[in-house]
Amino acid sequence: MKKFLAMLMAGAMLLSFAACGDKKEEETTAAPEATTVADAAGEVAGEEETEEAETEIVTNEDGETEVVTKEDDKKEDKKEDDKKEDGKKEDNKKEDDKKEEAGSKKPSSTAEIVEYFNKAVNNVKTNAKSVKQHSIKNYLASPTTIGDGLKGIYSMLGGDGWLDEMLQTNSTGAATYTGSDIKKNFPVENESWASKLTASDVTSAKCTESNGVYTITIKTKADDKTASVQHGQGHNPKVFSVVLPATINDNIPGIAKGITGDVKMNYPSGTVVVKVDVATGHVLEAEYDAHWTINFDKMNTVLPFATKFKYTINW
Repeated sequence: MKKFLAMLMAGAMLLSFAACGDKKEEETTAAPEATTVADAAGEVAGEEETEEAETEIVTNEDGETEVVTKEDDKKEDKKEDDKKEDGKKEDNKKEDDKKEEAGSKKPSSTAEIVEYFNKAVNNVKTNAKSVKQHSIKNYLASPTTIGDGLKGIYSMLGGDGWLDEMLQTNSTGAATYTGSDIKKNFPVENESWASKLTASDVTSAKCTESNGVYTITIKTKADDKTASVQHGQGHNPKVFSVVLPATINDNIPGIAKGITGDVKMNYPSGTVVVKVDVATGHVLEAEYDAHWTINFDKMNTVLPFATKFKYTINW
């Protein structure tokens, strides 16, 4: 990013001087056992017949014999089954409690999803063993607006095609970060946190689950044009490593400042997608698509840039 900004500033100087001359379990209730009461032998004739309960002589633990009915055995068996079922329910409850304590209870509302997301990505900064950066790709997000004094030279250089190629050429490849380098490079760059988003900063937040993994997708609200926003302010600077106005203004040489003027930045809606292990709450993968637009108001020039970040997290 620094290398790209340096080239951008050099380009701004070139263009500015040229112009001067010319971003629920159903409870199954067991049907009551139709217990038959055995009639005593010799009942009055004409009474209804009843089944005689089958009996069995068994020896108990003390070596004594006793007569039990098979009906009693069934009841004992049912008691054992009930105990096992209760045990399973208790185990499931304990497992659910553990998940809830670990913060893996699936979030549903926008506020819950954003809060869960913040906890997960902020944890990367302090507890991840390493972060593998697959790529950081800069690109032109949409057509530029070029002031009249620069159109001729910009077109001669190759226009938007030339600028997009320059942006992609100055993208960053693979790298692995550990320790303090995670803080420096994992969004948001050079901050001890990775997100300060609130529900009011997003247009949508979705969470789906598959094979023990949550996929969280968050889209941010757009930020109006500004010359003073910092990381942690507005909407997008709370979660993306966007280029800040001061970063550019501090790098425009004084000799060119009179021509370019101070730049202002606006940040169109961006998207973050993270995959989180349900059992541990650990982020497994993260993809960021941040949009940042440079406005040279004095030169009537608008440059709509964007950057895509892709990471895998190791715990």
